[in-house]
Amino acid sequence: MSQTKNNLDLKKVKQIIFKDLALLLEGLDLDWELKNNNVFMQCPIHGGDNPSGLSISLIHKNWRCWTHNCHETFGSDIFGFVRGCLGDDHTFGDALKTICNLYDVGTCQQDPTKTYQHKVEKTDLEEMVEIFGNKIRKVHDNHDYVRDVETLNNSFYFEKRGFLPETLDHFDIKDCIDKTSTMWNRAIIPVRHEDKEVGYIARATKNFIQPKYIFSTGFKKTNYLYNFDEGVRVGREKNALFLVEGQGDVWRMYEAGVKNCVGMFGKELSQQQKSLIINSGITNLVVLLDMDQAGREGRMKIQREMSRLFYMCYPKMTDKDIGDTSVKKIQKHILPQVGGLY
Repeated sequence: MSQTKNNLDLKKVKQIIFKDLALLLEGLDLDWELKNNNVFMQCPIHGGDNPSGLSISLIHKNWRCWTHNCHETFGSDIFGFVRGCLGDDHTFGDALKTICNLYDVGTCQQDPTKTYQHKVEKTDLEEMVEIFGNKIRKVHDNHDYVRDVETLNNSFYFEKRGFLPETLDHFDIKDCIDKTSTMWNRAIIPVRHEDKEVGYIARATKNFIQPKYIFSTGFKKTNYLYNFDEGVRVGREKNALFLVEGQGDVWRMYEAGVKNCVGMFGKELSQQQKSLIINSGITNLVVLLDMDQAGREGRMKIQREMSRLFYMCYPKMTDKDIGDTSVKKIQKHILPQVGGLY
């Protein structure tokens, strides 16, 4: 085993792991939560039931069992964590072999770090050629788009949800007034891209109407970012772009004074959405996804896919959902963490 350790640069291996820690946790079949810069879980080593009984620091790259001090037995670095998860009868070499297999870095008879580094460089190169060597793929799914629903005035539904009438007017949010339309009892949310409307989202205004959201015919949300035109225009001035999940999140950030904000129509970025952001020339990304399990996983995926190309910021949130957070809280607790980026 000493030969294997001599062949490995353990610092580089640790960097590889923490660039995609989710891969390790999934490979070990663990349930976890991300809070700020720490991963929390029940300790799988002694079988604890405290959901915060074990933490892994993404900054310090170590771990600790807060209830039974399992880190003192196996070592507080990430290799000791893996060994502890595997069990008492496993060695440090077993932990390294598990890591090699999970990250596909070659066998432990070679230098897996070099193999993995080569793969990353190749992936980076392929991605750069794809993104910068070619123009953004033009989308034609809505080239003949004509809105097929009549609207009038601001949306009473979203006003009741706490959004200002002037905000809804700015984003052209209105209610359907045609009782014969399938969009009756829905609020219409236009989606614009490059100074033209490319489709709309229709949000049910009655709880009994399902599905809650439907899209205009031919509209593919993975091709666009909500508030793209204004968000990127201001984002270029600030050299920063705020990423949120939905339209309501964009509206609330706008009310808080943040105009360089775009919505992803969900918790993940599609390849086309990533291309739009990369080709914007903006280098700072502020990620504000919901504080639920899906949002935490979405943040880690964005970090994994975009951190090599951008400076990433993940402000601490006070509420689960930006859209339901008050303007006062956003301005008092969130924006001071990202001063100068809005």
